[in-house]
Amino acid sequence: MMIMKNKLTKEVLDIPYSEFRKKFAKEIQYAFESYRKTQLNTV
Repeated sequence: MMIMKNKLTKEVLDIPYSEFRKKFAKEIQYAFESYRKTQLNTV
């Protein structure tokens, strides 16, 4: 289990490590796609 705390909202998330990996992978993929779109629009 992992306990994650959001310092801004004070939200606490208690999730299994496998669930954390899925969420993290989705967030990284979204961030990369957003970055790529931004870079393609500025060229």
